[in-house]
Amino acid sequence: MYRLLIAIALTASFAVPATAQDRVPVREYFEHSLVKTARLSPDGEHMAITYEEGTEVKIAVMEVDTLKPVQSFAFGENQHVLAFWWASNERIVMAVGEVTGYLDNLGRPAYWYAANIDGSKRQQIYDATFAGYRFLHPLPDDPRHVLIARFAYGDVPKAHLLDIFDGDVNFVGGVVEDPDIASIAADNDGVVRVAAAIKMGDTMDDRDLRLYVRDGEDSEWEQVDLPLQRTAPEINFMGFSADNRSAYFSSDHDMAEDGRLGVFEYDFDTKKVELQYRDAAIDVAGLLYAPGGDVIGAFSERGPAEYTVFDGVEEENPEDLKLMTSILSAFPTDNVTIISTSEDSKRNIVFVRSDRNPGAFYLLDTDDMKLRFLVETLPDLPKEGLVKMEPVKFKARDGLEIHGFLTRPAGWEGEAVPLIMNIHGGPFGIADRWGYNPEAQFFAQNGYATLQVNYRGSGNRGEDFVRKGYREWGGLMQDDVTDATLWAIEEGIADPDRICIYGGSYGGYATLMGVIKEPDLYQCGVGYVGVYDLMWFREGDGNDFSRSRSRGREARKGFERFMSTAVGATPEALRSVSPVQNVDRIKADLFIVHGASDVRVVLGHATRLRDALDEIGKDYEWMVKEKEGHGFQNVDNRVDLYTAMLAFFDKHIGRGPDALDLVETAGSD
Repeated sequence: MYRLLIAIALTASFAVPATAQDRVPVREYFEHSLVKTARLSPDGEHMAITYEEGTEVKIAVMEVDTLKPVQSFAFGENQHVLAFWWASNERIVMAVGEVTGYLDNLGRPAYWYAANIDGSKRQQIYDATFAGYRFLHPLPDDPRHVLIARFAYGDVPKAHLLDIFDGDVNFVGGVVEDPDIASIAADNDGVVRVAAAIKMGDTMDDRDLRLYVRDGEDSEWEQVDLPLQRTAPEINFMGFSADNRSAYFSSDHDMAEDGRLGVFEYDFDTKKVELQYRDAAIDVAGLLYAPGGDVIGAFSERGPAEYTVFDGVEEENPEDLKLMTSILSAFPTDNVTIISTSEDSKRNIVFVRSDRNPGAFYLLDTDDMKLRFLVETLPDLPKEGLVKMEPVKFKARDGLEIHGFLTRPAGWEGEAVPLIMNIHGGPFGIADRWGYNPEAQFFAQNGYATLQVNYRGSGNRGEDFVRKGYREWGGLMQDDVTDATLWAIEEGIADPDRICIYGGSYGGYATLMGVIKEPDLYQCGVGYVGVYDLMWFREGDGNDFSRSRSRGREARKGFERFMSTAVGATPEALRSVSPVQNVDRIKADLFIVHGASDVRVVLGHATRLRDALDEIGKDYEWMVKEKEGHGFQNVDNRVDLYTAMLAFFDKHIGRGPDALDLVETAGSD
């Protein structure tokens, strides 16, 4: 912890910018975050932060005024503090789970711990491996309990009091009489007031939605009249107004076609649901909170965040609006979020980030209206050399509009440059977003443009856009990547003779299918922890998702529902779009990278691809790190990877052998 705190003290005091002639070491782009997130204690006197160290994500507590350390907590190799909450001014609750790679989006808390901030009375209080959970409220007036939604697998979530000292769990009551309840939420006082029931059909495209509300703890539940215009509506609770008289949720239930998530308000006084905000093209990203916690609007993220103030706020809440406007104006090129507020609303942590700012935390004190800098996420990374990320869009071959992000090297003046197509994983519901991207910035420094594509199936465009990617592995999803590449050539951005494709997880699959389906378009490809034997994946290749079938009948149905709806009807139906079965069509040079401990996409995918390439005599480069999982976590291994990757790109589409000396310089400390 003391290395972390010394670094925080230094970054809060001064920073030394790099000169234009300095080449930023590889490590600085891919270093662990000094701080991942931060939260104030209820009285605003302390701050808890999570930070990366080795394979762990740890948590530390410090005094806000002095940044003096109080205590830190760690849980062992690959153990990450995935979430935490202040239960009182003296005690903190931490949800901890194993994560085997930075692309492992299935990391789930397995155990909950609680401890006093001085390190005493540390105790495991909950085992989430046998029963699901959701944290509902810290109950600040109850020094011994927090409120959680607990559900045994196959059961509905029910509100429980969790004892933060001995782990006892007690049922609260107030259950909605509906066997399909999927989610409940509490208001600002810790009273469960809203619930949603979702009944799944035989496919992912068939589900029914019911919404319930109640006026208070002693009131009866009522079903809300929510006319459904689609067969598979989505709903997500977002929060309550400061006075608890309105509940906000995102949904697409009112859109028969082209469904996108908008913000709806349920008014407990009028008992009406009204749409407050919806973007014309993308999903809502979140609510806009003023200091003090009142909801004043919402925002979406097509590129930089676009903020919209709800009707009536200017007349009813002018001071909050004025204050939030001044905060946003202080950071005109950044996305700004208030991520934590003290109980008296006087102290707020403000988080700002952008394409050229990995993230910085500030303390806003509304008593003196001052904003005090706290810490940066990557203090050693020189910001002066970072380049902008540009939102772009184009039409795919069937007319569908596709969005993406283009990052070009500094000094680009209209001349075509070597291009790296960087394809995100998922694939479904995941989206590349505007902001600091270490790969894009690293490649730009070394003379490469990067194009990230939110192909059909990606998130942030509504559920209908996601469904357009179903059963399109190697089909239209892949064609979107191809069309993005051709668009970059036609626009004069990319040199057609110097293009490589790269991606991780599903992006690794898309990389191999890219060089298979378009053998003359890409000069090289880098597959990173990718799915390469799609037939095996469909059967159940032993990854953590396929192993979940052992939990019982419902888990097996869920696996088959996803695979048959989103991947393919049968393994045999996927033969023509499975890389391992089609390596004979590859002309491009290949670099295959995997973690030997990957549980999300098992190493067998890489070894099966290697065996298929060996069988036809196709050369390739190979990197496997023994103690890495689904995306490398160890910074030394990241340095090895990106140093080797840059050398690979330089060799096949870059500046040639003379650039290799620069690679070694970039990788040095």
